[in-house]
Parts: sequence; C-alpha cells; structure tokens
Amino acid sequence: MNETNMKKRTGIFAVAALLLAGSVYAEPGPAVRPNFLIIVGDDISASSLGCYGAANPHTSPNIDELAKEGIRFTNMFVSEAICGPTRAELYTGLQPHRNGCNVNHKATKTGTLSVVQHLEKLGYRVGLTGKKHFSPKSVYPFEFVKGFPGNCNARNTPGESWDGVEEFITRDSDQPFCLFLCSIHAHAPWDSGDISPWELDDLELPPHMVDTAKTRELYREHLAEVRLFDAQVGKARSLLEKLGLDRNTALIVLDENGAGMPGGKWTNFDWGVRSACLIKWPGAPALTTDALSQYCDILPTLIDAGGGSEPPDLDGKSLLPLINGKTTTHREKAFFTYTSGPEGPPFVSRAVTDGRFKLMWNLTPDNLFAVRVINGFDYGYEDTKDPNRHVRMMYLSWLDKAKSNPEAEELVYRYRKHPEFQLFDLAKDPWEMNNLADNPEYASQLQELKTSISQWMKQQGDSGKESLLKPNERKNKK
Repeated sequence: MNETNMKKRTGIFAVAALLLAGSVYAEPGPAVRPNFLIIVGDDISASSLGCYGAANPHTSPNIDELAKEGIRFTNMFVSEAICGPTRAELYTGLQPHRNGCNVNHKATKTGTLSVVQHLEKLGYRVGLTGKKHFSPKSVYPFEFVKGFPGNCNARNTPGESWDGVEEFITRDSDQPFCLFLCSIHAHAPWDSGDISPWELDDLELPPHMVDTAKTRELYREHLAEVRLFDAQVGKARSLLEKLGLDRNTALIVLDENGAGMPGGKWTNFDWGVRSACLIKWPGAPALTTDALSQYCDILPTLIDAGGGSEPPDLDGKSLLPLINGKTTTHREKAFFTYTSGPEGPPFVSRAVTDGRFKLMWNLTPDNLFAVRVINGFDYGYEDTKDPNRHVRMMYLSWLDKAKSNPEAEELVYRYRKHPEFQLFDLAKDPWEMNNLADNPEYASQLQELKTSISQWMKQQGDSGKESLLKPNERKNKK
C-alpha cells in the first residue's frame, strides 16, 4: 500500500473513531447546560413518602418510581423548618441568619442575590409557579408563571393548570430554563384529595403523636394531600417526556419542611428539618446517598451545572461531585435554627447533627414552647381568623386525652417544654424520644456538638437573642 492510500485509510479510521466517540457521548443526551425543573412540596415530612420508609402505603407512587431511577438523598435538611426561611435558603444559597429571613414572614436582606440573578447571568430563563412566600421583589424577580394555585391557606383548593408551565419550558429551545413548581400540598387546611386508600384504624401514627380519633382523621387527610403532591410530580415527568425535554432536564423534587403538626414544622426535631430530596440528573446513574446536605447546597449546584463559578460567599456548595459519583461525602455536619418570631412567645433553639448524633440547644429553656396556630391559647392568643383551625383541633384532642392518660400527658409535655439540651442517637432513636443529654456516657458527644453550634452561630452572625425582643423591637430591627 502506497503512502497516499495509507494516509487516506488512516484519515477514514480517525473520522470513524471521532464519529463513534461522538455517538457514545451523545447517547445520554444532555447538553453542556441542562434545564432545571424543581418541584417543591409544602409541609410534607420525608417519612410520609414510601421511598423514605413511610409506615402507611399509597402516599407516593410517582415519587417512589423517581427514587428508583434517580438519586435519593437520605440526609438532606432544611436549616429552619418554616416556610419562609426554607424558601429563602433554597433560593439564595444562604442560611437564615445570613440571608436575613430567620423568622417566618420576614424579608430577605435587600441586595441579596437569588437564583434568579445567578442563573440569568448564565443565560437562563428563571420562573416560578404556585406558592411564593418571599420578599422583597428586588431579591426575587422571578418570572411568575400562571397555573399552580398559590394560597396555601385556602380551603378546597382547585387543581393546577399546566398550560403556563408548558409555554414557559418550550418558549425558546435555544435558551435553557429553570422553573420552580411550588405546590401548596400538603399545607393545612387538609381538605383536598382522596382519603379512600386508608382506613382510620389501620393508620400508623408517628410515635410522638397522641393517638386520638381527631388525630387519625386529620392525619389521613394530610396523607391525601401528600398524594396530590405526588400526582403533580408524576404529571411533571410526563410533560417533560411528552415534549422530549426529559433527556436534558435535571428534575429535582423537594418536600420543603416537615408536616405542620406538633413536633414537625416550627421545630428542630428531625420530623421538621429532615427533607426528602430526589434528583433525576441527565446521564447520572441511580443511587442512594447518605451524605449530609442542606437546602443551601441546591443553588450552587445549579450554578455549577449551568457553567458558572460557585460564589465563595454562599453557605452552600455544589452537589455535582456527589451526583457524578466523584465523592460520597459532602458535609461534616448539618445545622439548624429556630427563632419563634411572630409564630409564638420568645423561643430560641439551635441544633446540629453529624449524621449519627443530634444535639438541640434550647437557649430559652424556661420559656413555654408554643406556636400560635397550634397552641396559641397557652399564652393568650385568640385565633379570630380561623378558630377551628385543623392543627389546633388536633392538639386540643391531645390535651383532652392527656387529662386521663399518662402517656398522652408525657407526649404533650415533650411538645410544650424543652430542656436546655436534647441529645439523640439517630441510629437507635430516629424519632428522638430518648434524651441522652444527662447521660454521662455521652458527655463528650454533647460537648463536641455544643462547640460546633457555637462556632456556627459565630460564623452566621447569630447572637441567639433576637427572638427575646418584643414584637415592635423586632420590627424596628429589620
């Protein structure tokens, strides 16, 4: 074979090799920058979902299927289990005391950058449909997309329309999008959804709840709304598949903070701060990870995947190394805060977990723990807006049973009174029913975790005293 023919054959083989390589890398389908579709629930504890070990069946068939195909995080947490702070953390990549929204309904600090500014700089369209629960607009200039209802306190909520969602995600195939679908399920009142999959007598309640007829009735209604959220996840996946966008869209499902019941939302108990997080990432294999992570890690992940550089001043850090299988660890500890604000009388709590042990350091142990919509009457609050609020009716049934039942009395006391330190071994006691703080065998764990909380508070600029201010003083301090 002469030299000329040899060069021709070599060239052909080289082109063929490039084409073959191209076909291999084209197979998964994702472009350099994926689209992002983030679906956020409302007041759903992770333990209510089948893929997170739900004791009651039929709650989450679509989410469970996603868990089999995607990445399931078993140690994802919110920093503060209240709607406003949770969403501010998710959108800013900053934890509550640094973004400014450290009590419910409080505005984020003016000048803070959110996911909107960060992703728009990278060429993304950034939209949101459904529940907002944030301010000011200058920090969160989302394009608001019609379709999902946004009033989480409404009764008999209507279903959602997907027309606006479809228009947004198909508007320009040359521009990547980031869209948040913010559901109002399963926020109280619990009066929507189909309760037929569960018999009242068959329900298994979380062990920290007092077993009453009213608790069972309302807990079943809550599960029905969890299933409504699950149906939205299923519809979102079907829409992406119908439009051919599933191969290049990162789908992220979050359940927000815990159930709006005693011991969940508004507390640092695991039932409040532990969150479901499921991600279907283009080209990434299915896996389950127990790496510690928090909501502030979502934004830097989006920035990283979108081709940007992670801002060094964020509290979060990209999860892409976990998603891509380059690491199996992420954080050494996860931290939590609760500041009562307008939700109740002054109560301040900080907490931390290393994945095994969890310490709650209650800085106002002499104060009654109360949430106005649950037990506001304990400190003289009168709910003129909704005197028959569902969660209050549940709690009143607890009090009634506690009059004659010592176990019920103990569970009510667990909710209302918190000692200065509460230490739990999550591996042996996932429902945090056995406080080890006074056990000398665990003194070293308590001290080490207490030191970690102190260091974190200092890093966050958190004095732990703001909730001790009177309401008018808090307002002036904003």
